[in-house]
Amino acid sequence: MTTMEKMASPVTAEPVGSRGAWVRWAGMVIVVVLAAVSAIWEAFLTPLAWQWSSGGQAHFVRLPVALVLAVVGNAGLAWLTHRVTGKVLAVLAPFAAWVVPMLVAAGRTSEGDLVLTSDNWVGLATMFAGALSFAVAAYWLVIRSIRRPA
Repeated sequence: MTTMEKMASPVTAEPVGSRGAWVRWAGMVIVVVLAAVSAIWEAFLTPLAWQWSSGGQAHFVRLPVALVLAVVGNAGLAWLTHRVTGKVLAVLAPFAAWVVPMLVAAGRTSEGDLVLTSDNWVGLATMFAGALSFAVAAYWLVIRSIRRPA
């Protein structure tokens, strides 16, 4: 192919295998950091609630913002990890980086502080659905990567 033919051809995405190893490692580090930061933000968003009072009584409704962010964000992180590295098992790294801060937030500190409490359904659902989101995304990536005979 001549230089003119290359210039005239449409621009296509670069295949995953042709990227340098440093790009894959840098992408992996970025995804792992994003997963950890995402978990911390989601843990602190779990107590978010809409509060109002009527007739002298206070009411509140929990807002599942953290739950939505965990499901959508973790699926996106799994997809991004596979896209950057080209390996399905690499999804385990951001999964671990997301689960560790969530488990730390669910445990008591020496002062007795607790971020994710057992009476907060958003926190419990976020922990469960966030981990499940990684699992479903990884399963979907595995099924998509299986080559079917023609």
